[in-house]
Amino acid sequence: MYKKILFILTVLSLLLLVGCGPATKEFSGTGMTIQLNDSFVEKEVVQAPLYLESMNHIFMGMRESKLELASYGIYDLEQYIEAVLDAHGKTATVNLYEDDDVKYYYAYYNATVDREYGYMLFVMEGENHFYSMNFGCLESKLQGYKAQFQAWAKTVSVV
Repeated sequence: MYKKILFILTVLSLLLLVGCGPATKEFSGTGMTIQLNDSFVEKEVVQAPLYLESMNHIFMGMRESKLELASYGIYDLEQYIEAVLDAHGKTATVNLYEDDDVKYYYAYYNATVDREYGYMLFVMEGENHFYSMNFGCLESKLQGYKAQFQAWAKTVSVV
């Protein structure tokens, strides 16, 4: 009987510990909505209209008019991600993620801003805009965060 009670208490303790992770928080701005954990805070920066930061990650989101981009020969998401990479002098392998609810193109790249950072760039299409978003972290940790970045990207919705 004692072993059964000890087992039940152990299982309950483990369930309580698992439930103590960061809570999900929704952030919105400039036509984008994303669900991240509550360790993120929103900050105002010049580089992006939606900028979120935690101790280990950043998220930047911006949008551009499809009408304006069409004047540069950019008509679809694949062309758009290539143009974004090119505009920043980056070359990377572009991949497509698509399921019933979400579609985006994405690529990983590195950049130096005092230190080496790793990024996941992903683009989505809204009704009148293309959206360019980045997750970032220290380059040395990018490989370990790729699955998390993918999970967060799947929570994004655009208008």
